[in-house]
Amino acid sequence: MLWRISLIRHNAPVAVITTPDSPAPKIRMNILTRCAATVAILFAPLVAQAQTVPSADEVFSRHVAAIGGKDAVLRIKSIRNSGTLVMPAAGISATMESASAPNRAFVRMTIPGIGDIKSGYDGTVAWEVNPMKGPRIKLDKEKTSAQEDADFYGGMLFAKERYQSTETVCEMEFAGEKTWQVKSVLKSGRIVNEYFSIATGLRVGSSTVQESQSGTVAVTIIESEYKQFGAVKLATRNEMTTGTQKAVVQLTEVTLDEVPAATFVLPDAVKALLIKQ
Repeated sequence: MLWRISLIRHNAPVAVITTPDSPAPKIRMNILTRCAATVAILFAPLVAQAQTVPSADEVFSRHVAAIGGKDAVLRIKSIRNSGTLVMPAAGISATMESASAPNRAFVRMTIPGIGDIKSGYDGTVAWEVNPMKGPRIKLDKEKTSAQEDADFYGGMLFAKERYQSTETVCEMEFAGEKTWQVKSVLKSGRIVNEYFSIATGLRVGSSTVQESQSGTVAVTIIESEYKQFGAVKLATRNEMTTGTQKAVVQLTEVTLDEVPAATFVLPDAVKALLIKQ
C-alpha cells in the first residue's frame, strides 16, 4: 500500500510514504516534517503580523488616551491658537490666529504688505474675506469641508458618526516614524488617511484632498511637538504641503476655554453678501 504526496513549493521532490513495516517511512516522514516546519517558520511572521494589526477604533482610542483621554477632551469648551506661518518658497512670513469651538471655527492670517486673510464657520455659513479678492461665501463641497473641520469633539475623538467607514491599512513609515495608516471615508465621501505613531499612539500626520475656490487640492500635514495644555496634549507644529507649496505653522500660545462667542460672528462684509442672496 502506497501514498504519494506532492510538495509543490520550491520544486520540492515527491515524498513517498510506504507501509509501516518498511524502514523508509521514517526517512520520508522526516523530509515531510522538515518541509512543513520550514513553511511554518517562513510564514509565521506574516501570520503574527496579520493577527496584531489593530483595528481603526483601537488606533483612534490609543491616540485619544495619549492626548489625555475622552473625559479631558470633553471638558474643553474652546481652543485659541496663535503663532506664525512661514511659506519659504513664496517668501511669506505671517502671524496667525485660530479659534475653535463646537461647530464653530475662525482663522486669521496677517501677511505684511497684504493684510488680514480671514475665514470661518459660524454653524451655518462658511466664509472667507481676502483683501485681494474680497468677501465670499463658501458653498457646496467647500462648505461641507468647512463643516467637517469644525466638528470640534468629533474631530478630536474620532466619533463614529463622522464616518462611512474606517480601516487600518498597514504599518508604514511616515515623517521618519513607524506608524499605523488608517483610511477613513467621511460621511461626505472625502477620504482621509491618518498616520499614528506605533511607539506613542499619537497622530503624526494626515493626507487628504481638500476643496478650495480653485478646485480640489491634495494636502499632507505632519504634526509634531506635542505639548501639555491643561489636561490635554496638542501638537504645536504643523508642516503642510499643498501641491508644490510648503507651509509651516508654529504655535507659540494655546489657550483653552477663553474664546468669546463674538469671535465667530460673521463679518459685516459677509452679512452684506447674505442680504444680496
